[in-house]
Order: sequence, then structure tokens, then C-alpha cells
Amino acid sequence: MGCSCFKHAPSPYPTVPVEFMETLKTQTSLSRSQIQYLYNRFCQFGSEADSLPPRHLHKYNFYSGRLQLNPLLPTILNCMFGERSVISFVDFALFLSTFQAHSLKTTEEQKVEIKNHKLRLLFNMYDHTKDGRITKVDLVMIVHKLFSNLLDHRQIMNIVDSMMSEMDTSDTNQILFNDFCQAFEVFDMTEMLVMWIPEFKGRLSDPTDTPDN
Repeated sequence: MGCSCFKHAPSPYPTVPVEFMETLKTQTSLSRSQIQYLYNRFCQFGSEADSLPPRHLHKYNFYSGRLQLNPLLPTILNCMFGERSVISFVDFALFLSTFQAHSLKTTEEQKVEIKNHKLRLLFNMYDHTKDGRITKVDLVMIVHKLFSNLLDHRQIMNIVDSMMSEMDTSDTNQILFNDFCQAFEVFDMTEMLVMWIPEFKGRLSDPTDTPDN
């Protein structure tokens, strides 16, 4: 009897609302348990003052733990939030699903869409002013964030000059989105910017659910 009670004990994690689950199952290749895992993480980012589960998160919610040590965190959050002041769980999961490693269930159409979305997000990470072009100043800012603890100013400027000369195919001393995409054609975007989204290791709301559903 004791074992039976333990087996049916309520989960400490909130269940993903049905409308969120259906939206993400339609628009991504995330499994139900991956969606539940992301929902758990979304709720964990909420502050104690927020309702549980939180309806939205602010940028400041993500400045905690090891994340705040990432020098690119502000840039990543700017891409995730865009012009919004808050982000919903669906927006959060859609953003992260762009970097999900492909599976056998990922269709060719989804692969093309994910590739294009990755390129746009990566371009926006460099384009600090969000004016549709990457200037030398933009490159200096991002390279400095990445390598300031390893390289001196002269080395950083050498990298920036090399990137600008290789990617500025329009010869306008700026990198447009088409220039950017052309430069990245030599890379396999399915292998770049990949995130392994874990499965939720627990009981889902529907006992028939499995990680592959």
C-alpha cells in the first residue's frame, strides 16, 4: 500500500498547459518530454515574487547561476526577446528549438527552416544596432566579448579586419545578410549552434506519454 501511494504521488513540477503542448508539437520537432523539461526550466527561472508557474519572464530572470558568467548572455537574450520586454514559455521554447539537434523525425523542410532561422539569429547577434548590417564596430564588440581574456587589442583588431575582408563581398565596408549567408555556406549549419535538449526524467501528465511521442 505504501508503494502504491508513492507511485501516484503528485509531481513537484507543473504540467505543461495543453495549449502550449499542442502549439509546440505542431511548430517544432520537440518530444512531449523535452517540452516538459523546458517548461520545468522556464518555471525555475521565475523569481519567488512570480506566480508559479510564471506566465512571462523578464531578461533579469536569466541572470542567475552559471548563466550570468556567459559573456554572450546579454547578446543571446537580446535575440531571444527582440523588441519584447517579457517572453512567454512558447516563445522561450521556440527559440531554443532552433538549436535542437536534428533527429530522424526532422523533415527536410524543417531542416531548411531551422538553418535559415539559425543564420538570422546569428546575424542578429552580431548586428548590435539591429539596422540590418554588421559594421566593423559590431564585429569589434562581439569578438571582444569572446576573446578579451585571451587576446590583446591588436590581435582582436586583426581578427576583425580578417572577418570583414572575407565576408564583405559587397565591398561596402559592412556585412549585409546575404554576405553573411554566403560566408557561412561552407559550414554545415546542422552541426553548428546545436543544443541537446534533455528529456524529462519523470512521469508526464498522461501515463501513455513516452519521450518519443
